[in-house]
Amino acid sequence: MTDRLRAARGVWRDRRARTAGDRAYLAYALVMLVLIVGAPVLRAAWLGLTERATAEALTEPGAAVVAAVATLGVWAVALVVGRERGPAVAPPFLAHALLSSDLPRRVVFRAVTTTGIVVAALLGVSIATFLGAAVAASGSVPASAVVGFAVRGLLIGALAGVGWLLGEAMPRIGLAAATTLLAVAVLLAATASRTAAAVAPFSAWAWIGPRPGAGATVVLAVVALVGIAAVPALLDRTDGATVTAQSARWDAVVAHTATLDFDAATESYQARPASGRRWRAVFGGAAHPVRLVLLRDVVGAVRTPARLVAGVLSITAAGLVLTVAGAGAGAPAALLGALAAALLWAGTAPISRGLHHVAQVSRDQPLYGIVDGPLLAFHAVFPTALAVVVTSAVVAVGGGVLLPAAVALPVVVVAARASNALRGPAPTFLMVPAPSAVGDPMPLLRVLWALDAPLFAVLAGAAAGTGAAGVGAFLTVVAVVALGLLVRFARRT
Repeated sequence: MTDRLRAARGVWRDRRARTAGDRAYLAYALVMLVLIVGAPVLRAAWLGLTERATAEALTEPGAAVVAAVATLGVWAVALVVGRERGPAVAPPFLAHALLSSDLPRRVVFRAVTTTGIVVAALLGVSIATFLGAAVAASGSVPASAVVGFAVRGLLIGALAGVGWLLGEAMPRIGLAAATTLLAVAVLLAATASRTAAAVAPFSAWAWIGPRPGAGATVVLAVVALVGIAAVPALLDRTDGATVTAQSARWDAVVAHTATLDFDAATESYQARPASGRRWRAVFGGAAHPVRLVLLRDVVGAVRTPARLVAGVLSITAAGLVLTVAGAGAGAPAALLGALAAALLWAGTAPISRGLHHVAQVSRDQPLYGIVDGPLLAFHAVFPTALAVVVTSAVVAVGGGVLLPAAVALPVVVVAARASNALRGPAPTFLMVPAPSAVGDPMPLLRVLWALDAPLFAVLAGAAAGTGAAGVGAFLTVVAVVALGLLVRFARRT
């Protein structure tokens, strides 16, 4: 970092200097989050992964194929995310000032890009070490295999970071590479569904095995080193207008997130309609209201084809995860069910815009000649039907063990989305501090209030993943979501 760049960043930091109290409170919040949320989740995951049945499943040939498909998917997601928000960003004014200077972009964004790649690499090695240690604890693989797997996780994470930058610097090439990776992943998964043992040798590079896998580690290391060596050139190829736009958008997301307005934060990355903008979505006549609303929702979703495809792929991935959960038991199945619900929550976002529209215009007087309640139900038809059809079809093809859950879980997720759209402003009591012996719990309660809908969806997924054993818990979550939806609809403003 040059003296000029260091001085400019120092001036910017001094404008928003944090006090010692602010830093102490942030550290306290992070520690409490780890103790309250992180530790129980990690403990449940460890206990589930170290069970004999789970350990045996993790050493089967199919596990390597699943890991390879997941790794290719992560790389593809990193490339796509880079098109919207890459690692080379800064506060909008600082980004404009630095890009307007004569400093090379490899110098301006070197520190923040390096940090992003290092974080991705550390995340990869952490996940790999945790999974490898869990498998080794069952005696299925030696400790040397865990070390090799951790190294491969480090390299896989670093490659994800490089792909993140590639998507920002070269969006078209990044999209083509992401499409290729997804095609390879689909081909690999389709082939493995017939004979996993034949495909497993081509997937061993992404998973832990009895042998260290030195050849795969060397190949990954070479590719990662080539990618890291290309980082300065990629930084120089970043477009100034792209960096400025991404910086402004990210600044808006941070501002909305600080106020717990997560809906507005996600809408900052709402894609504008591209294809089909001339397609007619509003028709008159005496057509049935369900057909009218359904047609509008379908046309609205098709106008953003990339988001629609991403949503369908996410819902498909949720079906695959439910299929895998049907073969497990206990904690692993619950965690897989929770992951499936999270994927369904993300996948239904592009096809649930009608629900958000109804929530925004909902009043005592019917704006479109349809009462608010039926209008909300009509707009829930398209996301519910699409999610149920895709999820249940994937689960049925994969074995159908959790087919009832594949039908019921999307319904609960869409209902939670409708409840989230009708949430409204935060209650006044959440804004009032409440000191106690363990600190002020109101910040945590505000976060829980803002994220209650996705949290209930995840809880429903965890219960659905356990099959018949979780029917009671699933019905309890359904009752809570339904009650919340009714109360928020009655109190809409």
